Amino acid sequence: MGQTPHDAPVRLRSRLAPLWHGHSHWCHTQASFDELAFLRLWADWAADPQRPTHLHVVAHTTQALQADALLHAAAPHPTLRPLAQQLAAQCWGLLPGIHRLRFALNSRHHASDETCVTTSHTSDTSLALTLCVGPHDAWPEFADVLRTHPTGTCKTPNDMAALSERTVTVIGAGITGAGTARALAERDWLVTVLDAGAAPAAGASGLPVGVVAPHTSHDDSGVSRLSRAGLRLMMQTMRTLLTEGVDWGGTGVRERRLPGKTRRGGVPLSWLHEHALTAHDWTHQAPPPAPDDAYWHPHGAWLRPTQLVRALLDHPNIRWQGHAKVNALACITHHAGPESTNASQWQTLQDGQVLTESSRVVLAAGPGSAALIATATQDGSAPRINPLRGQMSWGLMADVPANAHMPATPVNGHGSFVHNIPSPNGNEPAWYTGATYDRIHSDARLLDADHAENLDRLKALESQTADALAPLFATVGTGAPRVHGWAGVRCGVHDRLPMTGRVWNAPEGLYMNTAMGSRGLTLGLLCGELLAAQWHGEPLPIEAQLMKFLSATRFNPKD
Repeated sequence: MGQTPHDAPVRLRSRLAPLWHGHSHWCHTQASFDELAFLRLWADWAADPQRPTHLHVVAHTTQALQADALLHAAAPHPTLRPLAQQLAAQCWGLLPGIHRLRFALNSRHHASDETCVTTSHTSDTSLALTLCVGPHDAWPEFADVLRTHPTGTCKTPNDMAALSERTVTVIGAGITGAGTARALAERDWLVTVLDAGAAPAAGASGLPVGVVAPHTSHDDSGVSRLSRAGLRLMMQTMRTLLTEGVDWGGTGVRERRLPGKTRRGGVPLSWLHEHALTAHDWTHQAPPPAPDDAYWHPHGAWLRPTQLVRALLDHPNIRWQGHAKVNALACITHHAGPESTNASQWQTLQDGQVLTESSRVVLAAGPGSAALIATATQDGSAPRINPLRGQMSWGLMADVPANAHMPATPVNGHGSFVHNIPSPNGNEPAWYTGATYDRIHSDARLLDADHAENLDRLKALESQTADALAPLFATVGTGAPRVHGWAGVRCGVHDRLPMTGRVWNAPEGLYMNTAMGSRGLTLGLLCGELLAAQWHGEPLPIEAQLMKFLSATRFNPKD
């Protein structure tokens, strides 16, 4: 076989592989993405028994990668073709910005649908490709990313290097808490997850079913860009840990842009012109017979969140403890001796009794996070985190009239509607609609008025379906209701963005990852991954500006 133009750099990088021996985190930088060099590096890493557990490749490309071009380039190299197929399967929706593509070792991939079924916890051994897509003059941040993460071991932050042990307590076992725990466990942290409930996902993440879809806006706002990064990670995680068709479904989601909403939605003009082909992977006008105000999200999905939480917590480095009603935190200092550095530890307390002691604590306790923060800050201050109660309405498909109109896929835009998903208390197929936004009640009570509100929302979203279900809603409040409810309490802050990072005005070692609002299914895992990446000095999966939007200290007084 003749030498290709890429053979020389491929061989050079192969010879550099032994440099990573003895390191758990390794970064490799490509100033200009070279597909064959990347695939060869991937193959060498996978075949090396002394490989780093986490390999980060940071690369720049002016244009989005094209799956057909990747497969064509790898065609003459039989050993690289399976890897090229995996890479090509993730080359969708690569709009200008930073994208994180993830590949696990010892996984079975089906390139046609991007399915990845992990065979064991060796999935902790992973390769992450951080792609900076777009011209340098439009994205000056790209040069900083490439400069900050040169080829070599990831630079461990000073506060991390000073730790005598990697132990962490995560308070809260919803999607955000479980996702944070998993991200840290895969980086060799010993994680204890505490929750007040009797089982994981006892709070807002216990909703029977949810819809995962990207946020869109005319100006492609920070929320929109974050939602795409979050959805990509969520899709990769669901495919890896869950059973499609049972725990989740990659059905796509149809969204209605209804009049009277605070956010009308829409897409940037560039999505209709120069970026039309790539943006089409994320969102485009829904085809007939959908209404004119309907958009289609091809990578949207439905999810049973409880199943995901349980799967995330299923890791040998994670210990879960229920009925743990933490009501105070304490930072203590162990005096190691005159020649040793004093080590600070965090204790979680329930009515004065120590539940855990660890190097760090992450608060993912929803509305209860603020009260715990107040026990640890120097002046008793805490951010204002507001409870947001929500109620879903659901019923059995067996009670739905046989000729009732049911949308083919999940629908959202004014609440949501999903059907033929197992019921909360059994395996009978059920339908679900909602949820409400209640800023008055801070507990998970069920209200008949919320069922009426959910029906009104459904009338605007899918009027024919609402008409068919109206007789069932009429039974609410009777002795034999055909419509049932589920309620949970989310939480948020005034700018409706999560709060992720170190807690201000508290000793080192206290972090928060909370206030997801109604976007926990989209952003919860992403925020956990961000926190873990920061702790380890890894490349971030999003732009630095987006990270600032999420900073837990963004509301604090500036010096």
